[in-house]
Amino acid sequence: MTKHNLKRLTREIEVKGHLIDSMILTKIFDRVMDLKGDFVVKDFRIGRGKKDHSYAKLAITGRNKSHLDKMLQEIYRAGGVAVELQNVECVKVKKDFVLPDNFYSTTNNPTFVYSNKKWIKVKNQMMDKAIVIDVKKQTATCRMLRNVQKDDYVVVGEDGIKIIPPERPREGLDAFQFMSSHTSTEKPIQSLSLKIAKDLISIRNKNGKIIVVGGPAIVHTGAVGPLSELIKLGFVQGLLAGNALLIHDVENSLLHTSLGVDIEKGSFTSMGHRNHIIAVNELFKAGSVKKIV
Repeated sequence: MTKHNLKRLTREIEVKGHLIDSMILTKIFDRVMDLKGDFVVKDFRIGRGKKDHSYAKLAITGRNKSHLDKMLQEIYRAGGVAVELQNVECVKVKKDFVLPDNFYSTTNNPTFVYSNKKWIKVKNQMMDKAIVIDVKKQTATCRMLRNVQKDDYVVVGEDGIKIIPPERPREGLDAFQFMSSHTSTEKPIQSLSLKIAKDLISIRNKNGKIIVVGGPAIVHTGAVGPLSELIKLGFVQGLLAGNALLIHDVENSLLHTSLGVDIEKGSFTSMGHRNHIIAVNELFKAGSVKKIV
């Protein structure tokens, strides 16, 4: 491998914070290894006190540019930052409510963008939104898709963005504080399903009409196919649903996921958090459900 190729395939990143307690560094290692990449720890300084931050510098190497970029996306989301900083990239919006294809989808963690040699904190931080840059005022704000307008400058790509990941508190937590979730009541699913099936057959045999009131769980649970088959076989004459089922079905049709989760494998896909917003964006871009179908 030539020296030129080594430079092209390797990027140095750094990360600061409670890297050990919050397992931030472990998450970065895991993501690189899961994606079959390589890394070298070039510097590692551990904070001595409880409030002291640790620091690490890593060299990340990929097989090619696409492979390296994929790993860097995951690393940046975990709190890593490129050593050689680049200004955040923005693209002017061409149409109300429609984002550029490579738009940056936010998390709910504090986020900063790098512009003109300084970090700018993103205001109104929310998850799964776009970042709009006011070029003149040098401000950055989270915007919902419906609030993005023509000629706004929207952040694209992953360069020039810094996320502050959540850190595990070192004091004040009760031993049982992480075990406060509620359990759901168990239900006899098989017998209930059998009864519903018998009712469907009975109603159809009597020339009755069946209306399904559905939600996104139809997509989450992989029931799109079975429901479609019931409609084709004449068991269902109508479907009442809101936007949630619609947009989840669009995401599933375009990207084969539901809120970023692979329906068949049941696992979260890389950068899958963007998929839901991609689906909304594609729908706005098409102009109607009929056109996107």
